[in-house]
Amino acid sequence: MGPDELFQRALVARRYFLDGRTRIQIAEELGISRFKVARMLDEALTSGMVEITIHDPGSLNVELSSALRDRYGLEHVYVVMTGSTELADRVEAVARATSELMTSILREGDIIGVDSGRTLSRIAGHLSTLPRCEVVQLTGMAGAITSNGADLVRRLSELTGGPSWPLYVPLVVPDARTAASLTGNRHVQATLEQQRKVSCAVVSVGAWVDGQSQVFEALTAEETEHLRAAGVCAETCALLLDADGHRIPGLDDRRMGVAETTLRAIPTVIAVSCGPDKIDATRAVLRSGLVSSLVTDNEIATAILDRRESDPLPPMRRKQP
Repeated sequence: MGPDELFQRALVARRYFLDGRTRIQIAEELGISRFKVARMLDEALTSGMVEITIHDPGSLNVELSSALRDRYGLEHVYVVMTGSTELADRVEAVARATSELMTSILREGDIIGVDSGRTLSRIAGHLSTLPRCEVVQLTGMAGAITSNGADLVRRLSELTGGPSWPLYVPLVVPDARTAASLTGNRHVQATLEQQRKVSCAVVSVGAWVDGQSQVFEALTAEETEHLRAAGVCAETCALLLDADGHRIPGLDDRRMGVAETTLRAIPTVIAVSCGPDKIDATRAVLRSGLVSSLVTDNEIATAILDRRESDPLPPMRRKQP
């Protein structure tokens, strides 16, 4: 290719990529066809004359986020890059990204459902404002007062200015009779009814090890070992899952919280996961089809995507009309 042709290719590239001209405008300016303009733009890219660099927004890894979204058919995925090896720093980064996602997708009139969890409890601290929404607690209380769902419902309601629907019952109760008795309470019934109207839920991912699940910590050592032997690998909203994402009904008659069918019907369910101990649990939750979106760290995302075998597609989530 001669210098004149190279010059024209460079000029076309500058007009298109730097000056924002359309192909038709460039063709009219240079007296050539728009098809030749398109060919020259392709040649400018393939020859290396033009190099395009896209910088990820803030701490988000677009490539990992897109890969996870495509593999599991998710609606929203934020994979957070953190330079720190400290778990506390990762938790803050994931909580911040979750707050940013909520700010971008919530609209006035939405009904927000929240699970409990240590990472979820950090979300409110990164929010300054939200549209007017109702806030509904999805699961009963467990763990410290600062990391249970009732406290998060209160803090989010202060931001939204809308009504709140707490669930002042334990996350796991001793037996089915106690669960039935508590469910008969009119305040509990009102919250459970409101859960069916939730349009966006934020839920935690629990791994079946000590310190990584409030459900695990609410049970005796004998109970947790029995459920581990039954195949429990993960939980979300106290719904137990095996490594393939299949439901294990070990606590269904004792858990106080959103029904599986109700959770699956919520249009947007954002799972929040952080730390290397939750890699397998996060994969199980994604396989289950219980969630539609994910906010996580780069270590979890990379580990899930590095698995050589192909994950089966998760079950289709039934959407509300």
